[in-house]
Amino acid sequence: MSEFINKLNSISPLANDAIDELFHCIQTSTYEKGELIHTEGKVNKNLFFVESGLVKHFYYHDGNQYVFRFFKENDFFIATDSFFNDLPAGYSTIALEKTEITHLDYDSFERLCQKYHSFESFARKFVSIVAYTAISNLKGLLYLDATARYAKFINEYGHLQQRISLGDTAAFLGISQVQLSRIRSKKQV
Repeated sequence: MSEFINKLNSISPLANDAIDELFHCIQTSTYEKGELIHTEGKVNKNLFFVESGLVKHFYYHDGNQYVFRFFKENDFFIATDSFFNDLPAGYSTIALEKTEITHLDYDSFERLCQKYHSFESFARKFVSIVAYTAISNLKGLLYLDATARYAKFINEYGHLQQRISLGDTAAFLGISQVQLSRIRSKKQV
């Protein structure tokens, strides 16, 4: 839980009284490999923080799985559509390995924002990070070919390559595993 506070403070420093109250609001859960953290079609109003492990956001369309984000230790994540708009999530999040997650429910999040300016500053900056990341990822999908998307993947997630399956890598890139193998073999030449 201390990493949760450290990461939050690195985004926007919290006042000590906000930290004290925050400690009473957060909970930690452990998920086994393959266990769903939240499910597509259900509302999920939690801010999650990966203490240890690795998770992915994914969804299915026309029988194909698409992965659009990975989160490792010290990363925050949310079901964006659910968290902000109280809508059923358009995707699921699953643990790719045994994962420990600290979470804060939306009502506590809102109460902390209303009560503490320092927490409200964190929330504003967090929303900016979420928006920037979403736009950056969308631009990558729209403007980059598969080889350039793979290079971007290596730049962002290369240090996790041994922990992410080739199938998940291909699903993230929107290509087949055969195409991924061809791209990887060209890079090694």
